[in-house]
Amino acid sequence: MKSFKQVACSALLAVTTGLAACGGGSGGGQLAGIGGTGKIASGSITKFGSIFVNGVEYDISNAACSVNDSDATGNCQANLSLGMVVTVEGTVSGTSGSAQRVVFDANVEGPVSGVATDPDGLSKSFSVLGVGVRVDKATTVFESDAGGFGFATLADNNVVEVSGFFDAGGTLQATFIELKASAASFGTTAVELKGSATGVTGNGGPGDGFTLNGVTVTLLPGVDLSDLPGNRVNNGDIVEARGILTGAASMDASRVQPEDTSLGSDGDELSVEGLVSNFSGDLSDFRVAGQAVNASGASLTPTGLQLSNGLKVEVGGTLSGNILVADEIETRSDEIKIDAPLSSVTANSVTVLLGDGTITVNVNNQTKISDATNAVKNPGLSDFSSGQFVQIRGFKDATGVVATEIQRDVPDNVILQGPVDGFASGTSVTILGVTFFTDAGTQFEDRNENSIGSGAFYGALSAGDRVKVRDDQPDGTADEVDRES
Repeated sequence: MKSFKQVACSALLAVTTGLAACGGGSGGGQLAGIGGTGKIASGSITKFGSIFVNGVEYDISNAACSVNDSDATGNCQANLSLGMVVTVEGTVSGTSGSAQRVVFDANVEGPVSGVATDPDGLSKSFSVLGVGVRVDKATTVFESDAGGFGFATLADNNVVEVSGFFDAGGTLQATFIELKASAASFGTTAVELKGSATGVTGNGGPGDGFTLNGVTVTLLPGVDLSDLPGNRVNNGDIVEARGILTGAASMDASRVQPEDTSLGSDGDELSVEGLVSNFSGDLSDFRVAGQAVNASGASLTPTGLQLSNGLKVEVGGTLSGNILVADEIETRSDEIKIDAPLSSVTANSVTVLLGDGTITVNVNNQTKISDATNAVKNPGLSDFSSGQFVQIRGFKDATGVVATEIQRDVPDNVILQGPVDGFASGTSVTILGVTFFTDAGTQFEDRNENSIGSGAFYGALSAGDRVKVRDDQPDGTADEVDRES
């Protein structure tokens, strides 16, 4: 049976150096997955009841809890937040479970540098100690003890802790980011970094050093290397270093421990949420969160799901020779985007008002519900009401539009992105049953974000194409229409 933290490692697999970067620890159990009866699941926290992970509500009142390698047992929920990628070990019956252990270990902690905002204003990219990070205005959860930290205020030199999923290019797609300090200070700011050790000097022991993701790590005389074989760092070791920032790309380490990336024994059940990578059209050979997957016999939700690199999914099945033989794959994609005011709210759906109509969006146990206004830290649908502005990300299946993320925010431009139902050339476009008109003031862009004319846009448009409409007024007439696919 694999160690408990080895399972967490598979879900937090980092590709910034082409290698994994995960956490240590021990334990055991099987994995809880999509409709499964196993005992461990790795994924982001979507709601609190106790906590919802991969569609299962886990009672964590009696769970042993570790947060960033610190014991939080007895106060687990107070130390967890929406969006954190965690691993839960416990027992499951249907969509309810009882957790025995919960582990959270951030991917990186340190100062922000190189903040850049995407042209659409909906996402930002930056680096933290050599790790590329991307945050989304609607889906990343921002947190700060002092409040006032969010997408708009994120700035260079902020000290942050980040959790999320690495994409195929090695960028950390953040699901959670916490402000630890407004500005970094050399000699006092605590940092954490994971990766593959290179350039080891001396014997790799106290007083020596190495490089991690381009950051120079100095091993202090009293550094804790007790978890490493031979109490030393070797070239190629995958490690986690904790210590103090000493420069823009240097740190003094007080502790270095191994990051175990093995996946355990045949027969272990596994449930992993993450991004698809290494997919070339073969369902029997690709990866999710770094875990090798064979989905040739898996059921797909929704039926007809087309896998692609970068698509967020949840995959459940059984390990065989370090390959996850999947029983089911369910999308967690965000191909549909809706930013609009609420018209009504029920126990399991919301209806938004935009254009000339409304769209009803289904909500389930996997839907992450958050509040960028910070009115409620861990909200449920009961905290939302008509007239409030929300940002929704989701996908379409046989039941209609399904939300993967719903976030309350301050009023902004109305946005609708989804598949085109139909259009009247030069006049209007209909998406998910809602029609937006276009006129001489409407700006058009092709899929490469190049400005084009109305004739060129409509001339290349077909039903089923994914299009994004922005309505600034809102008055049902589009200010901008962009081809997304």
